[in-house]
Amino acid sequence: MGWSNWEDKGGVLSSAPAASSMSKKRLDVFARGPDGAMWHTWFDGGWQGWESLGHPMHGQLADAPAAVSWGDDRIDCFIRTQINGLSHKYWNGSKWSAWEELPGAVITTPVAVSSWGSRRLDVFTRGPNAHLWHLRFDDGWKGWEDQGHPMAGVLQDQPAAVSWGHKRIDVFCRGPNNTLWHKYYDGSWSAWEDLGGVLTSAPTVSSWGGKRLDVFVKGPDHALWHRYYDGSWSGWESQGGQLVDHPTAVSWGGDRIDIFVRGPNNTLLHKYFRG
Repeated sequence: MGWSNWEDKGGVLSSAPAASSMSKKRLDVFARGPDGAMWHTWFDGGWQGWESLGHPMHGQLADAPAAVSWGDDRIDCFIRTQINGLSHKYWNGSKWSAWEELPGAVITTPVAVSSWGSRRLDVFTRGPNAHLWHLRFDDGWKGWEDQGHPMAGVLQDQPAAVSWGHKRIDVFCRGPNNTLWHKYYDGSWSAWEDLGGVLTSAPTVSSWGGKRLDVFVKGPDHALWHRYYDGSWSGWESQGGQLVDHPTAVSWGGDRIDIFVRGPNNTLLHKYFRG
């Protein structure tokens, strides 16, 4: 089937969106609204209206949220607060939790989050030294650890992260030369590698199965640009559109990718790939 056209899903966004999928044909999208709260819409056979999920303890969201699902009826959301801390909120299948403040964080960008299985979360951000910092939940929150920086210098903005299977995490960022940088965990952390391109935003990444990665960025023409890994890296291709800031991508299953961006009218724009 290939790529759909762009479609406008409305809303009034004041940040880039975040997206997660807890099951096939289920999508949950989050963004900062005009009041600084986190707003939510979802697809479950049809699109639902936007709802507010409120503010964290320390006021409004500083920027875009992050979201991931580790299984049916579970979503975990993270945001940077206005005092550069990290707040967390989750859906347990019947209700949303209250916001909780996670200790020890001094973060300078929005965060990224991935999960390789039930009760496992890996959160990444740019720390105060502009390195990649990592916090994990594995039946309890562990301390922050410094994962360094790309060979050419520091992270430009927030990272992106995804897991394609148990004990596998792939992390991407925009380096100081505006190219795409990559490192991965597969029992231990790899070195950073430069994957090229000309990025004008942070990247996003999704995976529909083992050894498959799809990376998206805003290019110098403000369009959505894409490259994928399927045993080897493809070249870059344009998917059009006019992005205000970084995109977000999620997959609910094989040969399916859903992309969300904030458009020039501050509404939510959606595009999908169906194989």
